[in-house]
Amino acid sequence: MSIVAGLAAVSVLGAGGEAAADAQGPQPQDLSGLTLEQLADIQVTSVSRRPEQLSGAAASVYVITRDDIRRSGAASLPEVLRLAPNLQVQRVGSVDYAITARGFNSFETANKLLVLIDGRSIYTTLFSGVLWDAQGLVLEDIERIEVISGPGGALYGANAVNGVINITTRSARDTQGPAISAGVGTDDRTLSLRHGGALGEAGAWRLFLTGFDRSDTEMVGGGSGLDAAAGIRAGGRVDWSNGHGDWMLQGDVYDHESPGDVALRGGFALGRWGRQLGDYGRIDVQAYYDRADRVNGPVEEEVRTWDVSLQQAIDLGRHAIVWGGGHRWVENTLTSPPGAATLVPASRDITLGNLFVQDQISLRDDLVLTLGVKVEDSSFTGVEVLPNARLAWSLDNGSLLWGAVSRAARTASRIDRDLTLPGFLVGGSFQSEILTAYELGYRARPARNLNLSVSAFYHDYTDLRTVAPDPATILPLRFANGGEGHTSGIEAWGSYEVSPRWRLDLGVVTLDKEFRLKPGETDISSLASVGDDPSWQVLLNSRAQLTDRLELDVHLRAVDELAASGVDGYVEADLRLGWRFDNGVELALTGSNLINDTRLETGDPGRQRVLGRSAYLTLRAGF
Repeated sequence: MSIVAGLAAVSVLGAGGEAAADAQGPQPQDLSGLTLEQLADIQVTSVSRRPEQLSGAAASVYVITRDDIRRSGAASLPEVLRLAPNLQVQRVGSVDYAITARGFNSFETANKLLVLIDGRSIYTTLFSGVLWDAQGLVLEDIERIEVISGPGGALYGANAVNGVINITTRSARDTQGPAISAGVGTDDRTLSLRHGGALGEAGAWRLFLTGFDRSDTEMVGGGSGLDAAAGIRAGGRVDWSNGHGDWMLQGDVYDHESPGDVALRGGFALGRWGRQLGDYGRIDVQAYYDRADRVNGPVEEEVRTWDVSLQQAIDLGRHAIVWGGGHRWVENTLTSPPGAATLVPASRDITLGNLFVQDQISLRDDLVLTLGVKVEDSSFTGVEVLPNARLAWSLDNGSLLWGAVSRAARTASRIDRDLTLPGFLVGGSFQSEILTAYELGYRARPARNLNLSVSAFYHDYTDLRTVAPDPATILPLRFANGGEGHTSGIEAWGSYEVSPRWRLDLGVVTLDKEFRLKPGETDISSLASVGDDPSWQVLLNSRAQLTDRLELDVHLRAVDELAASGVDGYVEADLRLGWRFDNGVELALTGSNLINDTRLETGDPGRQRVLGRSAYLTLRAGF
């Protein structure tokens, strides 16, 4: 991400808060080649912070499995997330993306989606979004990705407003021996090396080294976007068990560079301990340290994060209770040259404490009421109370009908409160953006070879960000909470098993937006903070096993125009042909964006890049 471009764009148009980490331990599963019945029985942890079957989860949740990732042909995590029909993905540069659920998408306004990797929040205090260029995972080591659309504040805290992405990587026990993955293509070059081994009979370890090199994108009017990037990352993980519980340690370091004196360096270390306590359920404790140093010419940002959290899950008769809490400390410093947009003060220490409790009450064998609340206290923005109520009814035919009412908040980011441009913009007292969400969903398996999920939502927002002039002198401007409105839509997806060797996945999402200014408010940005979103999106994925060794995957997507900017809608196709050999070696050729010569995915004039056709050849062994 260009810090200079981000600050300059946000100073006129907009971008926010804190988030809580998930201390739930990993739930290893073999998700390769599952039948539809097995897919419905996948255990997910994101909905209730404890393992439960996907078929009984009372939320709009979509799971991307390890086999889905392998067969996507994707070279990066954001491209993998295109598989989720309840996400809207916009590529805005070589390594920069805007990703959201249920609206508010653009590079500066995609700030209402919480993302966790093994319980570690990758939210940034700068603008409340995710800097996707820093998330260089080894894709083959991801166990599953759970994508929840809809608020999750009662469990995950502020900024889990429109959705939660929970990424779980594989246990070191499942990654033994040597492995290599190499890819070369018109846009991407990648290499991943991994080796794992046993630690006696109780544990296992793995080490990895991965790198990428990505080409420049092209500008709309021609010429290079000058945003090529290359990077390297190394790290490892250890898992072991003994009489005192289950332990996990992991960490990595990375170094990314782009032309024009742009660099990103950092790393993290995370530890987790969990233990069954007999009649007292299970307790999990997690702590991590994360650092990131980002340089863009004369602008530098340093972030240091310490986080510790605890949760206990206990069953008491008809009550399944999860409670816990945590504390986070963030040091954020941004320096920029005199006269440029900057943050005042340049450095801030932000602390965040939280407590939560959720009770799943079995009213009857087929009726479960879930009540939960999280209370967060931030030194930067104060106290937020985030309640949630869900009701799930299991019908006689095995289907599930559920409904939910939730409150969520996007708390102020440093840009919201501290961004200053002398004579033009001053810091203000920006308050939290508030959401009250109403959801209704249905999940079923109407036939042996068909899974189906349908959800409807109505989101009522208030105190949305605006850019307000001074009442007397117009300048300086300041961020205010002058917007309000609502969104509504339908999210539907299903899988149809045409035969044991051929499966079709279809997803359809609609979005209707109505926003306005509060009476008496003024916004010179014309409510730019609500983003630029398509009103519908359709995804169709075909997975065919042509022979025992030959796979054919086709990914089609149709996306409506971006109404705010007038960027045309598009229909695109990706195709992957893979060969799997007896010795565990796999060779695959992927063609992306095969229909159109060129297209755009974002309406941001400063970030529009032409995307065209590409090819990518990968070789994997040992994964």
